[in-house]
Amino acid sequence: MVISGPRLTRYLMVQVLTGIALVGLLLLGLYTLVELLREARSLGGDYQVLQMALYLAQTTPRRMYDIFPFAALIGVMVGLGTLASGNELVAMRAAGFDRPRILSRVLLAVGLCLVLLFAVAEWLIPGLESQARADREQARSGQIQHGREGVLWLRDRDRMLRVGLSVWVDDNELLFGDIHVYPLDVDGPVLFAKDARHDGIAWQLETVRRLTPEGQGAPEELKTLRLESGLRPELFEATVSRPRLLSMTDLAAMKSLLEDNGLDTSRYREAFWERLYWPLNVLAMVLIGLPFVFAGMRQRNPGLNLFIGVTVGLVFFVMIRLAQGVAGVVPAPLWVTLLLPALSVATIAVVLLRRR
Repeated sequence: MVISGPRLTRYLMVQVLTGIALVGLLLLGLYTLVELLREARSLGGDYQVLQMALYLAQTTPRRMYDIFPFAALIGVMVGLGTLASGNELVAMRAAGFDRPRILSRVLLAVGLCLVLLFAVAEWLIPGLESQARADREQARSGQIQHGREGVLWLRDRDRMLRVGLSVWVDDNELLFGDIHVYPLDVDGPVLFAKDARHDGIAWQLETVRRLTPEGQGAPEELKTLRLESGLRPELFEATVSRPRLLSMTDLAAMKSLLEDNGLDTSRYREAFWERLYWPLNVLAMVLIGLPFVFAGMRQRNPGLNLFIGVTVGLVFFVMIRLAQGVAGVVPAPLWVTLLLPALSVATIAVVLLRRR
């Protein structure tokens, strides 16, 4: 019986996608369990089991994004390994479904997943993460509320603050933009500030416009203004998103704000290129594992080749992290340094696949 190409394509892609889904569910479950144990230590106040479950549900897409490179690598090798153990790959090749066609279908299956996850990372994860973190801190402290379009509302002593933009500079510094300060006392002044910092004790507002109640004076322009604060620094550290959780549009906006304030933009530039190259890194990670699947077809111990392939893929992941760590040090453009691991590993994989 002759099996048509489209039919073999569907069968092969279903096997690969099934392997990715099963491995992904397993890794996601383990990752969620670790998060559950960590969050359970933070229960208190209004942050109880129901709120914790909601937080874990809202952050599930981010965990899926984090574990997908490993799910793709292991899932593809498990799916193809299952076909190889039953001599189905040999039968496919005997029927004219050669190695390049098999590889193209595998990469197509992975590519479909990448398109979906890339869209999720751009349009779903940033909003869900911000909302989840703000809701958690609201339940814990009652001092923060997440508004539309990423706006944060903070209650600080006898005033309410509307923070339009929150930028993570590094672990010890956060920058805020588009600040509105509203007094709970109707007789107090309303403040508008272009930028602000919080040092753990007070707000340092910059480029401030102060409006007094009607009839009590003209608007006042101030270069800086210091306001005493009762907020904990941990509140901001928990709610301000790190660069890797932002969309590419937000990364560009944050980079522009940092440049306007004369601050280092390297973390946001790195995060931008890392997000752009993420699909390429995943495809390269999958590609480097495939030669070991085909090698296992010709040997009595295919499980060993699967183990070696997964190990090589994990080594590649370490290479990506090393490239990210030295990107700002080596004398080469940032985009070249971050692209180099994927190009190198993909080249090695192609050479291995072309060998008999």
